[in-house]
Amino acid sequence: MKQRYLIVAILLAACFCSLLKAEPVDQEVRMKISRMERYIYGAEQDASNSNRLKQIEEDLFGRNTGQSDSEKAKYLHDFIFVGSNQNPSLDMKLSYLEWKLFNTTIEGSLEERLAKIDKYITGIPSNEAMAFRLEQQVHVIIENGLISTHKVTIPAGTKLKVKLKKKLSSKTAKKGDLVPMVIADDVFINDSILVMTKGGIISPTIKSVRRSGRFGRTGYINLDLSNLETMDSTLVKVSIDDAGEKYDKKKIGMAAGASALGFVVLGPIGLAGGAFVKGGEIEIPVGAEFDIVTREDCKVTGVSVPKKN
Repeated sequence: MKQRYLIVAILLAACFCSLLKAEPVDQEVRMKISRMERYIYGAEQDASNSNRLKQIEEDLFGRNTGQSDSEKAKYLHDFIFVGSNQNPSLDMKLSYLEWKLFNTTIEGSLEERLAKIDKYITGIPSNEAMAFRLEQQVHVIIENGLISTHKVTIPAGTKLKVKLKKKLSSKTAKKGDLVPMVIADDVFINDSILVMTKGGIISPTIKSVRRSGRFGRTGYINLDLSNLETMDSTLVKVSIDDAGEKYDKKKIGMAAGASALGFVVLGPIGLAGGAFVKGGEIEIPVGAEFDIVTREDCKVTGVSVPKKN
C-alpha cells in the first residue's frame, strides 16, 4: 500500500513539474503571437494559439507547416523581427523600403503598409502572400534586390527624440497600457548607417497611474521608457534626458532618478494649474516630444545608405 502511494506521489510530482515547465513556454508563445498580430493586423486576434499561428503563417507564406506551436512561434517571430546575418528581418526590409520611398515609417498594419508600396510601384495592391509581396518590392526598388547591412555601435550618450502619437491622460490611462510613440528623426551612425527610422514605432508601457482626487490632489502617469528598438530589433537602454524644449519641466514633472532609470512621471510639480493639468488630471497632448539619451554602448546591425541631405 505504501509503495502504491509512493508511486502516485511521484507521478503527481512529475505532472506538476511538467506543468511548471509548460507555463513559461506557453507564456512566451503568447507574447510572440501578440507582438506578431499587432504588427501584422494592428490588433490581437481571438482564437487558440495554434489557429492564430496558422493564420499568421498562411498570410505571410500562403501555406502551413507541421511545426509545434513553440517552434512555429519562434520561426515566425524571428523571420519578422530578428532576421539573420545573411537575410535581414521582414521588419528591417520594410522599414528601409519605406524610408527610401517616403522618408518615414508608415503607420498601420502590415497589409496597409505593403499596399501603399504596391500603389507607389504599380498602382494596384498585389494578392500574393505578404512575405512574397515584400520580396517582390525589394527586387523592384533595390538594385540587385540586395540590402546592404553593417554592424555598428550606437555609443552611450547618443541623443534622439521620440514623439507622442496619442493624447495621454491620467483620467483614462490604465496600468499596463501601451503608449503609442514614434522616433522623431532618422538615427545614423558614422553618417551612413541607418539604425532607426523616422516614424519608427515604439510602445512604452504605463507602470502606474493616479487619478485626481479630493483636496486638490492631481493625477500623474508613471511611464516606462527605458528601452528603444533599433531596425534589427535590438533593445537599446535609454533614459529620459528632457521632456522637450517646448514643454516646461515644471509642467511635465520628472521623477527622481528618471535620468538613470528611464522612468518619467508625467504630472505637475509645485502648484496645480500648469499647462497640462485639466480639472486635476494630467493631459499630455499629441505631438509632445521627449529627449532620450542612450545609457551604454550597444552593438546593432543597420542599413548602409548614403545619408539624405
